[in-house]
Amino acid sequence: MAPPPAVVKPACKSDEEERSACTRTRNTECQCKPGAFRNDDSTEMCRKCSTGCPRGMVRDKDCTPWSDIECVHNESGNGHDVWVILIVTLVIAVVLLVAVLIFRRCIGSGCGGNPKCMDRVFLWCYGLLRGPGAEDNAHNMILNHGDSLSTFISEQQMESQEPADLTGVTVQSPGEAQCLLRPAEAEGSPRSRLLVPANGADPTETMMLFFDNFADIVPFNSWDQLMRQLDLTNNEIHVIRADTADPGDALYAMLMKWVNKTGQEASIQTLLDALERMGERHAKERIQDLLVDSGKFIYLEDGTGSAVSLE
Repeated sequence: MAPPPAVVKPACKSDEEERSACTRTRNTECQCKPGAFRNDDSTEMCRKCSTGCPRGMVRDKDCTPWSDIECVHNESGNGHDVWVILIVTLVIAVVLLVAVLIFRRCIGSGCGGNPKCMDRVFLWCYGLLRGPGAEDNAHNMILNHGDSLSTFISEQQMESQEPADLTGVTVQSPGEAQCLLRPAEAEGSPRSRLLVPANGADPTETMMLFFDNFADIVPFNSWDQLMRQLDLTNNEIHVIRADTADPGDALYAMLMKWVNKTGQEASIQTLLDALERMGERHAKERIQDLLVDSGKFIYLEDGTGSAVSLE
């Protein structure tokens, strides 16, 4: 007797891919696409894989269609860590050597103590030495402390130079011209203007489209402080972190709590102002650039009531 015909299973969902084709005795088998997984906690839909481990932990297993990444506590004292220390030490030594050469060129015959050149070198060196996220911190230090670094270097340079009569003479070396290629923000930059949704879209709904991106821009250690600036209580923050399986999704969950708690008062300008008060000016500027480049937000002209796009 011939086997009964198999019931044909519908095609895979949009977040799935075909694992094995349908046969006379077996339905089509589907699995989550790369970068997503489905386990016993989410049998009906695929979830996005975590992008990293919490502080103090390292990745032990990669994400598969059936499980998220697995993290273990970082253990010190083994042979692997010895190699890591040696490699890091070597990298730091190379970076210091390159930094010395760049500073000598920049201070000596290059930029002549130009502030933009000093800032560029400082950001580059600080970012390599301190790891991911350090460039944002260094940029904030420069914005908050002004040109104190370049002023100090200029004073040291003036002390070592002989007096000369250069009245009416403008001297610009090729190195100085190269360092000045980075454009400076003009006074009255659109960064000081109000961001509004394009085409009259709902401001809260439009802002929520970017909550996932904010976790990649705002430093991890500043998430709780940001949410306290937005009037979430420590208890609310603790409960959300405890209920969030993936630590990387905590900021998204806290921002959604903020919107649900404050309603229409939850605006992008309120969030940007909170970052400014925290000293996270670089993160604020990156978010502004992201919103404007997406075409979803535009700047409102000061005092005119009209909007202008920067595309």
